[in-house]
Amino acid sequence: MNISDRSDILVIPRSSELYPAEWKTIKDAPTELYAKGNTALLENRKFTVVGSRRTPVNALKLGMTVSAELAHTFTIVTGCADGGDLAAIEGGLMGANKVICVLAGGFGALPQSNLPLLERVARNGLLLALHPYDTAVRSFSYEYRNKLLAALGEGTLVLGAGETSGALITAKYAVKAQKPTFAFPYPPNSAVGCGCNGLIKNGAYLTENAQDIFDKLGVKATAAEKPKVPLTADEEKMLSALRELTEGHINELSAKAGVPVFRTRAVLSALEVKGLAVSVGGNRYAPV
Repeated sequence: MNISDRSDILVIPRSSELYPAEWKTIKDAPTELYAKGNTALLENRKFTVVGSRRTPVNALKLGMTVSAELAHTFTIVTGCADGGDLAAIEGGLMGANKVICVLAGGFGALPQSNLPLLERVARNGLLLALHPYDTAVRSFSYEYRNKLLAALGEGTLVLGAGETSGALITAKYAVKAQKPTFAFPYPPNSAVGCGCNGLIKNGAYLTENAQDIFDKLGVKATAAEKPKVPLTADEEKMLSALRELTEGHINELSAKAGVPVFRTRAVLSALEVKGLAVSVGGNRYAPV
């Protein structure tokens, strides 16, 4: 699938029944939306999950699990940045393919590093752009998008946030809209988690699992089987190489899997987040 293709973009005007009711009362909400994927997700109950690019691996793993569990009751709403947003996307796809990824620019400005994952969103979930195709992403685009992310969900969970993280902007707008905010707790003086701890100090709910969110929202969780972790083609090859070698250096794994060295570390990191691989030091990895 070529998600940059203009031909299959659905235009949703503000007058459409598909246009999110949550945005119709916002004065500066887009007059038109641009969509690829399952637009029926716009009519579901929704919950926002965000996190900084620097969200640590253990929080990404937990965020993916929580998002997957939430996605059996809600559609997960998030952005498309590395780190916390990608964990939310993976979780939403694992949880019955219920994820809406909101872009900061037009479809012509998709983040190239995340195209394979965004293609999966377009096939199984929903990609939503707030601007026409050729609109570039500018510095102010993110705050506008984050404001709309907060408005779309019944609540917002922050997986990780430093002192100046954009995820805090989403939380700020959720609080302003009097929507419940949730955050993962971090150790004292954690640079990558001080924003989350600050949210909790100021009234956000400390969150360790999906049930914490269901309880605060008064929602009965939808029972579901444990989701199967989806893998890209490179991740499948790398996992096979790991299992065959039992343990290997990054260069050895690259050769065995047939994955270029420059991409191998990112593939191994993704497998770590999914709980399928572990670093054992010295650029060596083993399967879990």
